[in-house]
Amino acid sequence: MGMLRDFFLARRLRKGPTLLLPYAPDPVTVLETVRLHDPGARPYGRGLKIGENVELRGPIELTPELAARAGLPAGWGAAFLARSIDGEAGGDFARPKLVVRGLAERLGGREHPECRESPEDLAEIIGARIIPVDEVIALLADDVPGLAVAAVTQSGTTLLTSAESPIEVFVNEWDADDVTYELSADAGYDRDVPATARRAALALAARAGGVVRDHNGFLVTD
Repeated sequence: MGMLRDFFLARRLRKGPTLLLPYAPDPVTVLETVRLHDPGARPYGRGLKIGENVELRGPIELTPELAARAGLPAGWGAAFLARSIDGEAGGDFARPKLVVRGLAERLGGREHPECRESPEDLAEIIGARIIPVDEVIALLADDVPGLAVAAVTQSGTTLLTSAESPIEVFVNEWDADDVTYELSADAGYDRDVPATARRAALALAARAGGVVRDHNGFLVTD
């Protein structure tokens, strides 16, 4: 029975999305970090429940035998598995991967299977108020120099782009009380760009209000 259980566990670890960590994590730290993605995350079975349909199971001790059977890279001590609890319940099927990627970035881990594509959506400010575009450009001058208005749509979106930076800014005026700012970049940028976008988003949120979330939906605080 144990061999059969290990077989299915190894297959799930191989398929992922799996969070790999080089250490045995503190459960409190994991929960606090998950709550940056979902403030309502809570204990559930052998792990945590995120939203209404995502389970994060773990920590799972990665013995050399289990890691080899699962085809995982060597040197990782613990793992978490993310999955949709009910595949028929609908919802965002990308969320388990977003949770794993966000935790890997914050806890010094790695996502398996590893995603090699750079995210295009880098940061979003929600619950903000509209401020003049010239002020947005001035606020972001240090992090995104050369911003200028590239387009304004009939639906109320202003696009700011720069010849000096891959980061672009979307100002979405849905209505007087619903404004979002989105920072994105085309694929192929260097690894410093996401951190720069988060820093710029925090500067903008300090002036326009709202909260900042990164490309994985995790709250950005610093």
